[in-house]
Amino acid sequence: MNHAGLVANCARCHSGTIATGKPARHIVTNAACETCHKSTVTFAGARVDHSSLSGTCVGCHNGATAEGRPLRHLLTTLPCDTCHRTSFWTPVTYRHMSPLYTNHGPAVSCDSCHVANAQTVAWKFPAFKPDCAGCHVDKYRPMPHVKFERPVKVYYTVAELRDCTGSCHTYADSTQRTIVARNFNPHRALGGGW
Repeated sequence: MNHAGLVANCARCHSGTIATGKPARHIVTNAACETCHKSTVTFAGARVDHSSLSGTCVGCHNGATAEGRPLRHLLTTLPCDTCHRTSFWTPVTYRHMSPLYTNHGPAVSCDSCHVANAQTVAWKFPAFKPDCAGCHVDKYRPMPHVKFERPVKVYYTVAELRDCTGSCHTYADSTQRTIVARNFNPHRALGGGW
């Protein structure tokens, strides 16, 4: 067969009946052959348009058909598109599905929390889980968290502020009846600088 001049509709003949079709290891797609294959002489050098694929990433990116996960990648069972996009592979955009782990935004890298290179993260301070203090109790400083100043200055404890709320009121005295200051929303998961 002389393929000269043929630039479209390869599957009309290459259906597996008239002529050889896609091999078993072919990328799962419903796209026309010419979407990726630009030569009728050789199929080498195909450029994959990911927007036309219907399979999962790991169906091809398994280390045999196409480059797989690098060795230093976070060990996870989640599908690639949980964190990555085919239009831009990096930066990673993730959203934790568990209510126990607040999203900290793109400023925090995965390995900031996933220090053991595993999907599951152990609480640094399990006595304070599932609150902010479960990971950040070592960053707590009592001095900015004044509870009241009379008869002596008393600070909120880390146990009282374990979820980074509760110190929005500074009281006039130990009776805790009169509020002299309100400190709203000083800490945000996406804000950093705790």
